[in-house]
Amino acid sequence: MYNNTDVLIIGGGMTGTVAAYELVKAGLKVRMLRNGLGASPGISGFNICGVQQGDNVDVFIKDTVVSGRNQGDKKLVDELCYGSLTIQKYLEDLGFEFDKDEKGNLKARKSLGSSYGRVVGQGNHTGAKVLSILHELLAKDENFEVLENLRALRLLKKNDKVNGAYCYDFEEKKFVNLYSKAVLLCSGGFAGIFPFTSNSKDISGDGAAMAYEAGCPLIDMEFVQFEPSSAVWPLQIRGKGMITTLFYEGAIMTNNKGERFMLKYGEDGERVNKDVLSLAIEKELLAGNGSEHGGIFFDASGVDENRLHEAYEPFVKRYADVGINLCKEKVELANAAHTSLGGVKIDEKCHSDIKGLYVAGEAAGHLHGANRIGGSAGSETLIFSRIAAKTIIDDINSLDIEEFNYEPIGGLNEEISLSRLKEIEDLRKDALGSGARVLRNQELLEKAYKTLDELLDEVKHCVKSVDDEINYKRLALENNLIVSKALVLAAKERKDSCGCHQRSDYPDAPSKNYHTEIIKQLETMKISLNNN
Repeated sequence: MYNNTDVLIIGGGMTGTVAAYELVKAGLKVRMLRNGLGASPGISGFNICGVQQGDNVDVFIKDTVVSGRNQGDKKLVDELCYGSLTIQKYLEDLGFEFDKDEKGNLKARKSLGSSYGRVVGQGNHTGAKVLSILHELLAKDENFEVLENLRALRLLKKNDKVNGAYCYDFEEKKFVNLYSKAVLLCSGGFAGIFPFTSNSKDISGDGAAMAYEAGCPLIDMEFVQFEPSSAVWPLQIRGKGMITTLFYEGAIMTNNKGERFMLKYGEDGERVNKDVLSLAIEKELLAGNGSEHGGIFFDASGVDENRLHEAYEPFVKRYADVGINLCKEKVELANAAHTSLGGVKIDEKCHSDIKGLYVAGEAAGHLHGANRIGGSAGSETLIFSRIAAKTIIDDINSLDIEEFNYEPIGGLNEEISLSRLKEIEDLRKDALGSGARVLRNQELLEKAYKTLDELLDEVKHCVKSVDDEINYKRLALENNLIVSKALVLAAKERKDSCGCHQRSDYPDAPSKNYHTEIIKQLETMKISLNNN
């Protein structure tokens, strides 16, 4: 039996960990559900504006808005860009050491979409180091408890307030209700639901699905940024990303004809926003100009070898471990689903539309718009985690817990088998992979939507099994289907091309900016198109 707590944090990555640290400092009791660390250990740096001469908040805001195709929420963008000014002091106060030059200035790398170098950190293991520091600090606090044997699948909601989460206990193989005054949802994004993804296995659609089922709007679900530099070969490193700051160091891309195809799009070549790069790669592959294993070629031989070893050693080692010399040999890369830019709708204080539920990090949507600048994902975790924590601290005295026993309502369909669950998951991946790839069209989207709708109906209306392990796998699959269906619904209703959402049947940019918003009404997934 688990005691009630002040705050239940769902997600154990950077966002949740920073928030937990801030909350326990304020004297609140915090319980964290951590099934993994998500993408956080892979954070290579944080965007901090003003590191290089000429850069300032206004320039950072402009870069973020332009890169996002003017689709991001202005208040959220302002919080990100102004908040970046606090990152250096915050981390150094924790004991984190940034890479600096001989004069003591921060070393900054320039990411795609940025006017100046802003990505700062400690080598290529920034995220892992920050997490290590915070884990050590939190381990000493008696108000903090971390559970790694539970996975949240539904939010407990009563009288229009979230009171905790319905979870599956892997050790006991049974469901439990965890009650709390507030829930902070920071379970990451949902790009892991794609068949080819750069995400780890613990990044799925749970966060968005749980919020949707509780009645929260999902916003801009069609905006999924594909990483244009993910390994397709060898299989041992399939899905692993290549850092794109190397394009500013001399790396290039070529097709199977040896052509540097990005020069067809402008003299900047590969040094463009990721959405532009991904679309160009997709077109090369569709034209039959791909590599043997379905990618294009990344060539870092133009980068000074000493520089490669000095600044990018983890990437050199990754390929050396599979018998490839990155300094001299080309490698095969392609587009992999990387970052979900849509998610749960929040305000600038991380409130959701439901009392007691707060959302931060990649689980939230409408910050980056239709494309994200490299380095801003890391900054987002540090900035919005602290905003969420402060908001919860301010609200906590007005929040109570109302306990009730929750069990998902089944349907009249037959009990589902484990083999059928596996079949449905494979069909879900196929539908999403064909319908919601980089370049989309109405025919494929409609076909994918029909498939996902039918699969979700089958899974959602099964009779509850006597085996809780089957019930757990059914709910987890249901979450993936909910998010997949929402993504495809938003993509088929946005009949224009914008940033990382590209339509071959609507290639021109939209004449006005708007966002898609999806909400649950009874058993219907309702979508509306609203002005920004």
